[in-house]
Amino acid sequence: MESSAFVSAFIYAFSTLLPVINPFSGAMFFAAMTGNLNDRDRAYVANRLALYSVVILLVCLFAGHFILGFFGISVGVLRCAGGCVLFAAGWSALNAPSHDGSEQTPQSLSRVKLKSMAFYPFTLPLTTGPGAIAVSVALGTSLPYNVANIAGTVAATFATVVVIWLCYRYSDRVGRAVGAAGADALARIFAFILICLGVSVFWQGFSELWLALNA
Repeated sequence: MESSAFVSAFIYAFSTLLPVINPFSGAMFFAAMTGNLNDRDRAYVANRLALYSVVILLVCLFAGHFILGFFGISVGVLRCAGGCVLFAAGWSALNAPSHDGSEQTPQSLSRVKLKSMAFYPFTLPLTTGPGAIAVSVALGTSLPYNVANIAGTVAATFATVVVIWLCYRYSDRVGRAVGAAGADALARIFAFILICLGVSVFWQGFSELWLALNA
């Protein structure tokens, strides 16, 4: 009985978190926005991103409802703020200087800068953004509170982060396959899509707040 509850909680949480986070498309943004980094620094950012993601998801799973309630933050407000941040990150990437084939020397950044980059914008709000936070909070409050469900949900969280790490760590292979011009074109395309995602997330939050205001 305990094992079946564990498996059910694992499948439910994993199948809920993975589509919302969507690390496969996030990896494309990661590859486009870290094209100027060398392989060691890119791996460091991916490792830090995975660490930050698991911490955020676990905190939201066990204490997210209390944190949002303490500060009086609704999910709608969270979506609006996350949408604005996504829009800003996409706009910055869209207007970044172009990289041609003659300039292929990857730069090396300090560990402080890499940690900052890993947290913003890659962990928040790109990977574990408003949608992932809202889902984690919902999982923490909806599942029955027992050992099997908690263990299954935590295991699903770690499994999701492993998928995130694999996608981000080896995302640079896409850039190598398409070349410098193709990588730059992909960077512009995904930056524009990131702007659109920011607008979409903001609109979802604004719609929730508007409906609550007119209820």
